[in-house]
Amino acid sequence: MLRFILPSLVWTAVVVILSVVPNSNVSLNDFQFGHVDKVAHFIMYTLLCLFWSIGLKRQFIYPSLRRLALHVSFFGGLSIGILLEFLQEYVIETRTFEFSDLIANGIGCIFGIFLFKIIYKGAYK
Repeated sequence: MLRFILPSLVWTAVVVILSVVPNSNVSLNDFQFGHVDKVAHFIMYTLLCLFWSIGLKRQFIYPSLRRLALHVSFFGGLSIGILLEFLQEYVIETRTFEFSDLIANGIGCIFGIFLFKIIYKGAYK
């Protein structure tokens, strides 16, 4: 099972690390368009849910987990996003809670599930 979810675990670690490292002096908002950090959140959580959906659907050890893979991916991704936002507010001094980040994370999770359904249409029932 590990070989199927390894990319998911690696990407989850990347998301966690990027979310908990202290802010540097370089702001993402210095780029051409504003709110690029929201786009980054959207992309990170789209990939998070997509990778988890693929990994959980490809494993055959736990049939119930395979059947509920999209739900687990969505609610797991959303839970990670909420937890990390609260950690940013209460644990990491240079980071703050942003509700708009939660919205971007949630939309990214939905889009990740949507992408999975498009890419693997009919492959996994």
